[in-house]
Amino acid sequence: ILSTLEPSSDWPSKTTLAFVNHKCVPTDDIAGAIEAQARDKFLNRWGAKVNVISLGGSSDGRKEATEYESKLRTLSEATLPRDEDGFPVFDLALVGVGDDGHVGSLYPHREEIDVVDGPWIVAAFAKEPPGISLALPVMQRAKSTVISAAGKSIKYPNGKASAMRLAVADEEVTPKDFPASALREYAVWIFDEPNGSEMDLELSSVEKAVADA
Repeated sequence: ILSTLEPSSDWPSKTTLAFVNHKCVPTDDIAGAIEAQARDKFLNRWGAKVNVISLGGSSDGRKEATEYESKLRTLSEATLPRDEDGFPVFDLALVGVGDDGHVGSLYPHREEIDVVDGPWIVAAFAKEPPGISLALPVMQRAKSTVISAAGKSIKYPNGKASAMRLAVADEEVTPKDFPASALREYAVWIFDEPNGSEMDLELSSVEKAVADA
C-alpha cells in the first residue's frame, strides 16, 4: 500500500512513521529489518523529510522495546495524540495477519497478547531473534486500522482465507487463541476474492467492475 504513494506534495514533511513490529536486528539488515525493507521499497523515494522512528539495532528485546516506547512518548501530542487512558492514537495503522492469527509480533498463547493496561510497546520472544510490537490496545485505538489480505500461491490457492474467516467471522475463537480476532470490530478488513472465499461476502464495486470488464 505505502509503495504506491508518490511524494508529490508536502505530506512527507508532515508524516511521522513508526513500526507496528520489528525484529531486533541491525536496522540496515535488508533480510530481517522492516525498516531496511521499507527504505528500499518506499522511504528512500519519499525523501528525508519523513520522521522515521527507528530502533536502536541491538538484539536485546526488552531494551529495544523500552527505548522505542520512550521515543514515541517524546513526540508531542500534536504529532501523536493520546486518548483518555493515555494510549497513543495513530492516524493509520497497517497491520498484517499471519496464518496463525498473529498481528504485529503478538502470537497465539503468548503473554504479550495479555498486555492491555500498561506499555505501548512490548518485547516479543515467540521467535529468535526477538522483536518488538505495538501492544494490542494501541492497534485498537488508531483512527484507522487497516488489514489487507490479497494474493494466492500454489501452496495457498485461497491465500489466507481460513485465517481471515477465523479473524472476522468465527464467534468461538478468542484473542488468546487467534490474536487477529481482537481487531475484528476495530479494523477495516480488505480482501480479494480468494482471501474472502470462506465467508459470505459480496464483491466490492471495484471488484465487480473488474470482473465485468
